[in-house]
Amino acid sequence: MSETRALAVGAAAGGVRPAAGSRADAVEVPTQARAPLSQIWNGLTLIGSKAITMSLGFVFWVLAARLFSPEAVGVAAGAVSAMMLCTQLGQLGLGSAFITHFPAHRRSPDRLLNSSLLLTTVAGCAWGGLFLFFAGTAFRELDVVSANGMFAVLFLAATVFGTLGIVLDQIATALRRGDQALTRNVTFGVATVVLLAALTVLTEARTARAIFEPWAVAGLAALTVGLVQLRRTLPRYRPRLHVDRQLVRELARAGLPNYVLTLSERAPGLILPVVVAELLTPALNATWYTIWMMAWVVYIVPIQVGMTIFSEVSHDPAALGVSIRRGVASSLAVGAAASLVIGLGAEPILSILGDHYAAGGADPLRVLLLAVVPLTFVQAHFSSCRGRRALGEAIATGWISGTASIAAAALAGISHGLMGMAVAWVAVQTATGAWALWRLRQVRARS
Repeated sequence: MSETRALAVGAAAGGVRPAAGSRADAVEVPTQARAPLSQIWNGLTLIGSKAITMSLGFVFWVLAARLFSPEAVGVAAGAVSAMMLCTQLGQLGLGSAFITHFPAHRRSPDRLLNSSLLLTTVAGCAWGGLFLFFAGTAFRELDVVSANGMFAVLFLAATVFGTLGIVLDQIATALRRGDQALTRNVTFGVATVVLLAALTVLTEARTARAIFEPWAVAGLAALTVGLVQLRRTLPRYRPRLHVDRQLVRELARAGLPNYVLTLSERAPGLILPVVVAELLTPALNATWYTIWMMAWVVYIVPIQVGMTIFSEVSHDPAALGVSIRRGVASSLAVGAAASLVIGLGAEPILSILGDHYAAGGADPLRVLLLAVVPLTFVQAHFSSCRGRRALGEAIATGWISGTASIAAAALAGISHGLMGMAVAWVAVQTATGAWALWRLRQVRARS
């Protein structure tokens, strides 16, 4: 591709024309197969990628509920939640740091990409190994994950693949190519369903490990698709097992605060299934995980919209107010519509899994769906803090809210079951959302 065309692509992505006389290999912009998407379409495709993945995940758990005992489903759900927690811990904030630093490395992203991908691979493996250690020494129900050698291998593999998948989603956000995340996540969702169906036909195993196995294999398939997409979008990119130490220090300064904030957002929801499995019963955890997954289809709307706000503000800090208004409006519209559909269909949808799930999960699910409104303002506030690089308040808010939500839900669950957990969770989110809305208004007034 000619240098003129390369610079045109960089301008379309928000790039800045290099100074005259700079080295050619430093200024060439990687060719993109398609132009970047607009903020609205980028956000919608990212929301779609998560929503479709969660919908296919529901199909997966329907099959599991129909073919396996609630106890096996509950243990597998706990293992999946633990794996997803490890993928979040393994991020080290590099995904958010990539979004922040990509505009400066747009013309030559190799160092940024290689450092981010390699570090998250190592971190994901480390956190997965740490969980296996604790599972074998401290857990009562989930110790099977570490006691079974093949289960442990599958858990580590799924953790590494999932960690890299999240980074690739962040890269797609920075490139404004949410359609790639959509394709990759659909591949993952379809693969899990097909593989579970195939395993139940080809083998007689009806254990938690058999439910978990498709997650590892599908993760590898999605990762392969993602790497192919990356090479097609950035054809001059060359993967290498190399970490740029200076760049890593810069990424750490930008990423670690975002990492701490993201953990406060994601960890509570991933810890609770482990809490239910250990403090209540695996059978109740099968119901909790199912309704949580259905609620997460809605929760992903404000989360993904928040990431697009952050991406837009990283490209253009002056667009903070406009990006927040657009993001909040789209999140409330899409989130409310999704909540209404799922809430009305809660009993018939859960009855597909079985009477056990419908009887115990329909009402708690409807309560959980109410949290989409406060979460919209919480995520917008967090994105505002990220974009302004003023994360202290957001981190404090996130960890206070996250700790309170886990404690309140666990205590309520012991005394009042799943309904008590749902009410306690939403109550904490409502209080946090009110605080976030007040702070957003103050920031908007100052700006």
